[in-house]
Amino acid sequence: MNDKHIKNTFIFMDYQNQPVDPELIVQKIEEFGKMVGGKAYGHWSKYPATMFSFSRHGIELIERPEDGFANKKGNDIKLAVDAIETMFSLPHIEIFILVTGDADFVPLIKKLRTYGKDVVVISRSKNTSIDMQTSADSYIPYEDIVKSEKIDSTDTFEDIVDEVTRIMEEKNLTPDENIIKRILTGIKVNYINLGYSTFSSFVEDIKKRMTNTLFTDEELSEYEENYMRFLERLIVMKNIPLTVEKLEKIASSRHQWITKNSKYSLKNFIENMIESNKIKKNSLGILKVPAPRRWEIRYEKILPYPEIRVKFAKFIFNLFESKKVSNISEALHVSKENLNLTNKIIGSFGMALKFSGLFRGKDGSDYVSLKTPVSLIGDFEEFKEVLDTFFIKRILKDEDIHEKSLAKISKYVYNKEDTKYAKNGLKYLISKKEVKYEKPFYKYYK
Repeated sequence: MNDKHIKNTFIFMDYQNQPVDPELIVQKIEEFGKMVGGKAYGHWSKYPATMFSFSRHGIELIERPEDGFANKKGNDIKLAVDAIETMFSLPHIEIFILVTGDADFVPLIKKLRTYGKDVVVISRSKNTSIDMQTSADSYIPYEDIVKSEKIDSTDTFEDIVDEVTRIMEEKNLTPDENIIKRILTGIKVNYINLGYSTFSSFVEDIKKRMTNTLFTDEELSEYEENYMRFLERLIVMKNIPLTVEKLEKIASSRHQWITKNSKYSLKNFIENMIESNKIKKNSLGILKVPAPRRWEIRYEKILPYPEIRVKFAKFIFNLFESKKVSNISEALHVSKENLNLTNKIIGSFGMALKFSGLFRGKDGSDYVSLKTPVSLIGDFEEFKEVLDTFFIKRILKDEDIHEKSLAKISKYVYNKEDTKYAKNGLKYLISKKEVKYEKPFYKYYK
């Protein structure tokens, strides 16, 4: 039996001061304990699309007019009085969540803490007084919650096979039925959404697919190919430099080389990869996977998909221009259905949209979540440029780009051989002061 005490939480949201995505706030509150109720204060006739999200989580909507400073003060007093009343009428509430950045609530925070209550403040940091941040037991910037939001999509059968395979490779496991069950349970797969009526039948199909593609004794070349991908991933994702000897040792410890499946020893197999330029070895003997394969491995969840990106950009831009959607999540759903896109593509493009900086919330903030009601700013050319260069920035955040790599960047991001595409993208990022050029390297502003 788990004796860990689960604390009860109650939320007070000053929506006029901090318009936020209630879904993200509720998800964050779950980290602190069980939310047993809440109140949100706003002029709700202005936010009809948001009202349902509050009510379905049991958050009471308190209508407060917006017709002057005096009413604003009255609204603050109403929230404070309700919070104190809740503290006395519901003594089992241990944590009070305040979604506001208004310094007028500092006395409320101090009073709640005097009575032994924990207080958590959530708000946009640039609109929050220092006194509010320091008075609470915990302060959480709303922008951090938005940045950590995940793309809401359902994995395909192939996505799940890939994930199970990756976990098994990392832990040097074989596709045993019980092991597969534990992994699937750990990553919380909903097999019903994939058309299966029982968990056992789903596990059986996963095992069949993995057995046919990973651990076959008949297709030796396929075994070697899969082990090569495993070695490439080790080199790219490992934080320490690897020589041939170190790679051989680490690979063997995680995923044993099966001698009968290849005419090579593992060391010879690695050396053959070097000879065929699958792996590069520098003068110090350090191994590196060449680009763009290195980028494909490192950013496998955020790939540029240049063959579909322009079409996607036009479709999304038109959706917002014609006001057919109100948020990024809706736009992704509509584009997936109409353009017949996979979850991987939607996930990648969704990240690019979210961090584009071209969407504004109703309060003018650029800290938008996938479900925040937003408007799109700028013209199509700028919109397309921002989506394109997002994938260049993704590389630059991990490594500098050498002039000699411009052809590879152009091919990887734009699917063009001409280096001018990469140069133009980098020139745009330099103009936005996001990238600097220190010959012969392009570097990301930290």
